[in-house]
This record gives sequence, C-alpha cells and structure tokens, in this order.
Amino acid sequence: MTGYLRFFILLAGILLAGNAFAQSGQGASKIQGASKIEALDHQLAGIERKIAENATNDEQLVSLRLELEQLSKSLIDFGVSFRPELISVNGRLAELGSAPKDGDPAEPEVMTQERNDLLARKVAINGFLSNAESMSIRINDAMNRIGDLRRDLFANTLLRRTDSTGVFNPDTLSSFQLGMAELERLFASRIQFIWNFRKSSLFAAIGLSLLFSFASWFAFRRAFAPMLFHRIGHEASYFNRISIAFFSTFVPALTVTAALGVTYALTIYFGIFAGQSLEIFRSLLIAIAGFFFIQRLVIAVVVPRRPGLRLAPFSNSASWRLAALAIAMAAIHIVDFFFDRLNQTLSAPLPVTVAESMIAAILIGMLIVLIALVKPFPDKQTGRSRAWPIAIRVPMLLLAGFVILAAALGYVGLARFMAAQIVITGAILATMLIGIQTGRAVSEDGALAGSSVGVRLASRFSFSETALDQIGVVLALCIYLLVLLIGAPLIALQWGFNWIDITSTMYRLFTSITIGSFSISLFSILLGVLLFFVGFLATRQLQHWLDRNVMAKSRIDSGVRNSIRTVTGYAGIAVAALVGVSVAGFDLSNLAIVAGALSLGIGFGLQNIVNNFVSGLILLVERPFKVGDWVVTGSTTGMVRRISVRATEIETFQKQTVILPNSELINNSVGNWTHRNHLGRVDIAVGVAYGSDPRFVHGLLMEIAESDRSVLKVPAPMAVFVGFGDSSLDFELRVHIQDVFEGLVVSTRLRFAIFEAFKENGIEIPFPQRDINIKTPQTAPTQDPSHPEKDVAREPANVRVPPEGGLLEGNDGQDD
Repeated sequence: MTGYLRFFILLAGILLAGNAFAQSGQGASKIQGASKIEALDHQLAGIERKIAENATNDEQLVSLRLELEQLSKSLIDFGVSFRPELISVNGRLAELGSAPKDGDPAEPEVMTQERNDLLARKVAINGFLSNAESMSIRINDAMNRIGDLRRDLFANTLLRRTDSTGVFNPDTLSSFQLGMAELERLFASRIQFIWNFRKSSLFAAIGLSLLFSFASWFAFRRAFAPMLFHRIGHEASYFNRISIAFFSTFVPALTVTAALGVTYALTIYFGIFAGQSLEIFRSLLIAIAGFFFIQRLVIAVVVPRRPGLRLAPFSNSASWRLAALAIAMAAIHIVDFFFDRLNQTLSAPLPVTVAESMIAAILIGMLIVLIALVKPFPDKQTGRSRAWPIAIRVPMLLLAGFVILAAALGYVGLARFMAAQIVITGAILATMLIGIQTGRAVSEDGALAGSSVGVRLASRFSFSETALDQIGVVLALCIYLLVLLIGAPLIALQWGFNWIDITSTMYRLFTSITIGSFSISLFSILLGVLLFFVGFLATRQLQHWLDRNVMAKSRIDSGVRNSIRTVTGYAGIAVAALVGVSVAGFDLSNLAIVAGALSLGIGFGLQNIVNNFVSGLILLVERPFKVGDWVVTGSTTGMVRRISVRATEIETFQKQTVILPNSELINNSVGNWTHRNHLGRVDIAVGVAYGSDPRFVHGLLMEIAESDRSVLKVPAPMAVFVGFGDSSLDFELRVHIQDVFEGLVVSTRLRFAIFEAFKENGIEIPFPQRDINIKTPQTAPTQDPSHPEKDVAREPANVRVPPEGGLLEGNDGQDD
C-alpha cells in the first residue's frame, strides 16, 4: 500500500508541475502577444500621422502605402501564428466537455482548473484576433485615404491654371539667359577641375566608354547585319517585315542604352561629375536614349528608303513627310523633358518652366495637325493620294486642338501632360503593336519552320514542321505576355502611377491570387511551366547525345538504341512534369485523388489505352521487332518506322503509313523478315519444254546461281526439279542472299540470266497450251484441178492454240 501511495503522490506532483508549466507558458504567450499587437498598433499610428503630414507629397504617400502593405502582412502573420494554439485549445475543451450542471456529480478540481485556464486562453486569443481585425480595418481606411489624396493631387496638378499673359516678357527671357549662364559656369568649372586634377580619370572614362560603344555596335552589326542590312524587294513576306522592324528597333536601342548606361556608371566611378552636374548629365543621357529609340521606331514602321519593308502601305513621299514630322515631334518632347529636368535642378523661376512647356505643347499640337493633313495612301486607279480615314484623322485633329487650346488658356500642366502622352504613350503603343504583330506572324503555319531559327531547331532537336508550328504558338504566347508585362507598366507610369504602385501590384498579382479559399501564384505557375520546357529540351538533348555520341560509337543495335532513346524520353518528360507541377505549387499528395479517378476511368472506358500502353512497354523491352525491320502482320507489310507506348508506325512499300495499336501486335501473329539478321532466300520458278534435257537444265541453273555475286555460298544454292506440269518441266532455283532487302534486285538479275542462258542453249520456255482436234464429216473424193490424177481427201485437222486464245473447246491431246 505504501508503494501505491507513493506512486499516486508522484503522479499528482507531475500533473501539478505540468499544469504550472503550461500556465506559465500561457502567461508568457499572453505577454508576447500583447507586446506584439501593441507594437503593430504603435507603428500604424505613426503611419497615420505621416499621411496627414505629407498630404501633398506624392512620393511620400506612395512610400507610406508600401509600409501599410508590409504592416498588413505582419498582421496576417500575427493572426496565423495563433491558429494552431486556438485549434489545440478548442480540441482540448471538446475533450473535457462542458462543466457539470447543478445536481450532476462533481468533477475533479484539476479538470475544472484546466477548463477555466483554457477558456481564459481562448478569450485572450480572441481578443488579440479582434484587435488585429480592427487594425486591419484601419489599414484599409488609410490605404483608401492615400488613394484619395493622390488622385486629388494628380487632378490639382493637371487642372491648375497659370496666367500665361505675363509669361512671355523680358524678365522671363532674362531668367532663361541667367539659367544658361549658370549651366555653362557649372560645367566649365567642373571640367576645368577634372582637367587640372583628374585628367587620367577623364581619359580613362572617355576611352572605356568609346571602347564599349564601338564593341557593342560591332557586335550588333556582326550579329544582325545579314537580317537588317540586306536588300529585300517588294516580295518580302509580312513575317520578314515585322521581324526586321522588331529587331531594327529593339536591338540598336538596347545597344545604345547599354552604352549610355556604361558611360554613366564610368562617370560615377571615376568621379567625373557630381551633384547638380551629375544629375544634368544623367538627364541628358536619358534624353539621348529616348530620342534614339523613338527615331528607330519611326524608321522601322515607315521605312522611307526601303518600300519593301514598310508595315503600312504608305507612298514614298508620304513616308518621308511622316517620318520627318514624327521625329520632329519626338525631338520637341525630348528637349522639353531635358529643360524641365534642368529647371528643377537649377531651381529656375516658374515663368521659365511655364513658357518652355507652353511652347513645346503648342508645337507638338501643330505637328499633329500636319500629320493629320498628310495623304499617305496612294490610289493606283486615280494616281492621287488618299487621306487618313475619318476615324483616324478627326481624333488626331481634336486631340491637337485640345492641346493647343489648353496651353493657350493657361492649363499648361494639362497641355504638357497630353502632349507627353501623345509622344511617349504613342511610342509605347506602337512598340507593343509591333510585338503583338511579331507574335502573330510567328504563330502562322510554317513561319517558324521557314526561318533560320526554325532550321537550327529542326537540325539540332529533330523537330518536325508540326512541332515547330506548335513551338511558334508557344513563342507567340510568350511574346504577348512579355509585351503586356513591359508595355502596361510603362503606360501606367505615364499616367501618374509610381514604380512602387506597379511593383506592389505586380507582386500581389504574381505571388498570391485568392479565389475563394484557394490561393494560387502566377509566378510559381509560370516558373513551373518554364522548368517543364527546360526539362523537355534537356531530355531531347540527352536523347540525341546518347544516340549519337554513346550508342552509335558503341555499335549498339538500332533497335536497342531506339528503345533506350524512347524510354529516356518518357522518363525525362515525366520527371520534368513532376518538377513543374511541384514548383507550380500543387501538392503532389493530391495526385492520389487523380490516380483514384484514373483507376475508375480505366475500369469504365480506358482499358484499350492502358492495354496499348502496357503492350508498348512490352514491345520496347522484349523487342520482337525494332525500327527498320520488315514485318508482316495481317494484310499489312512494310517497314517499322516508329514504336511508341501507344501505337507502332509501319510504312508500306507503297509509302503508306499504317498506325497499328500495340495491343494488336502483341495479341496477333507478326512475321519479321529481319528479326535476327537480314539473311533471306529467293525462290525463282521456271519451266522448260518437254523436249529439254532435265539434267542439263539443272546444271545450267546451278551454274547461273553460283556465278551471281549476291548469292551466298553457304547455304549453297539449290536447283530443284519440282515436277511435270501440264505444258512444261517445272524447276525452282533457291538461293540465299545476305540482305533480304535486295531480294527483288537479285531475283530480277537471276531471271535475266536464266532467260539469256536458255536462249543461248536453245531451251524453250513453253507457255500453257491445248491440242484441239477438229473432225469433219466424210465426203466424196474431189479432184485437184491442177492435178487431175491426184485425189484429195479431207483429213482430220490438228490445231494447237493457247487455251486463252482458242474459241473452240476440246480435250487435251484426245479425239472427240
């Protein structure tokens, strides 16, 4: 009894200690949760205070919105961290049950204490979650308030009216001259300092910039000169035109932009410019890159010097005018952009900025009017040029009139904004249109197969024309997606959005899209698809490497090579699919459900597919025939061209492809002329007339067979006296040859030799014939007029004719 008592006392002590430890852990968790929610609340209050202080600063508002998004994610993580504990508490409460009612037997004090502690913990967790939900509502309200402030700020900036009557005066001109003098003094002093103290750095930066620029241009000419600088006539296909327009726009623009970027980086590295001079130099490089891109885009679309490459059917004179007007409009906008950055850097007076923006907006509006008045389309019937369609000309005139009128009325910000959208947004849309048309041209039937890229893919990976067309469709979809991902953010930037807005939106779009209770990630899906295609191409490359470099040098049989290549292909594709599905975010454990559904489908309607699949695996392992074998199955005779896991392709000697399910080849008999080797026997039947010497004929046939170069000595040829036919003595010459595929050639050559030998030795080759005896009635003798002394009696006539040529019937060799 003493031992049992000690045991129960020890057990109670352990339970009490565990309960105390749990209570202490719960208390620590309460303190930690309270401090965490208090810190988040303090952070939110600070952001709300900053929103009120920076109501007119767009960049600060965007930064605060990003902080709110991070705070929202922290709140979500905070709520999720309590989920396991809440589930555990609810589960334990369910196990304990409800407290006993009045009149029920009392429960142990330990259970009552535990239930109370769990209920207190549940109340604390619900309090934390309630506070987090309240903070989440405050965060959403703050985000909405930031959106309202930014919209109001954008509208006020555009719709602010400036008194333009006092802008153009001597004071404005004087301020502009002072600004130019300040710019000259700034750069002159900086260059003099560099020349006196950092001359080596200056030469190093200039030399490296020129070296990289020339190297980039040389590489560009070397890689794309055959495509962009050869002569193409009026018969150029649309695919060639759109491809040349695409590459002639982007490749030179990227080359120049890279060279300018390297120049800017070298300038910072060697300390050539700093402060205001560096900011002005940066704006100049951006202006140069932008103007070069728009100029290349205009030339690529209009192509005034090469009519065969124009994307639109413009006349030669109209192409020159449109190119000049568009480039002039781009130059005006780029100059306005540079002077706007210059005025901001040098803190120029407001009238100078207003005057420059007003002049630029009015000039761009006038150029749009001139473009609308151009008659670009030639009329072959009348010989005159046709104007733009009304649906294009009228909007251009209205847009130009709106820009000019807004600038004249003092809404310079609105006019400048609209002029910038005409140039920059128009260039972006034109570039997106070229990209979309490029994708459409790539997806056309035979477009990729006829290109140099398609020829290289076909030669390297053995892609068929159909496979290349499918790759063209995939490339087109990738081009569409790339155009959308690049063009849409650039347009959004032009219309008042910020990079932070765009990146945060793109991040939410690609990382988490919630549909009900299901969350997907576009980035993970795209990455999974990309990895699948990479695995697919790697599998094809592995197949070709094994086939050409390993198995071909090892003298492995072609059938074994085909089996290994096929199994490697299916295994690689399966692995690539599993990797792609796993990276895309799909739980592979859910494949058990799919497997159950497939098993049900197999039970109802997929028996034949599974049967063919298993039969294909058996054929690849057992190899009763291989690619290149001459097989006979049923009424089909031909060469095996391909063995897959579902069906086998057999090409008949009439060049007809027959697709046979693998189950038929497993369940039915299949004759294989080349199963173990290519040895074969050729049988030639020949008949000679009954008057011929059989032994001489036998020796002659053996001599002909032994003298032929294709007839094997072992097994030796054989001439067989088959029997006595109706019209001939029948012989058969049986010879073995090394390659059964030469059977027709060898048999033809032997027949020629037999015919010539028989003709030379006077041996007749008879044809089937019949003897027909015709009897006539007995008549009185008649006298021959020329020989009266001689009587002529009618004798039976014996006529021999071929059976197929005779019109009379009778018994062979017998009298009727």
